[in-house]
Amino acid sequence: MNRLSKASVRRAMEVARAFDQLILATQADSFEVLESRYKALERHLLHSVVKTDFERKELRRRIAERLFTEAFGHDCPWPVFGRTLRRIQRLGYSNVERRYHVACLYAMWCEHHPEHDPREARRMLDDTERHLLRFPRSSPLRQGLLEALAAKRRQTGL
Repeated sequence: MNRLSKASVRRAMEVARAFDQLILATQADSFEVLESRYKALERHLLHSVVKTDFERKELRRRIAERLFTEAFGHDCPWPVFGRTLRRIQRLGYSNVERRYHVACLYAMWCEHHPEHDPREARRMLDDTERHLLRFPRSSPLRQGLLEALAAKRRQTGL
């Protein structure tokens, strides 16, 4: 396992602090305001805090994941929600839990928007399940997320 340098840990803590502060400051904001503030934070952190390619990609992923979650929470229409989903898909997922989170929120969004074709959400749930099945059978993460995924499929009909 690679050990992180003290500088890398310090940068990660600075990013986490900035995220926490923005989350608290934007609780009552509209999605449009929130999105512009997260993009401004992303620009600031990319230029002044993060240094490595890995850190830059992770920061972009975290911002994309947060905006996607907020788009879901604000019940944004497809043009906005779909844009946030496509950005996450372009950047990839930090881990299987993030993949699960995105797939489940998309499935629930489709459930609330029956005019939207849910095939892509079903495909994402299937893909998440395939990733989870690659974990060792003894993994508590594997078992817990597979059970939660099955429950989400029953709930959404996907």
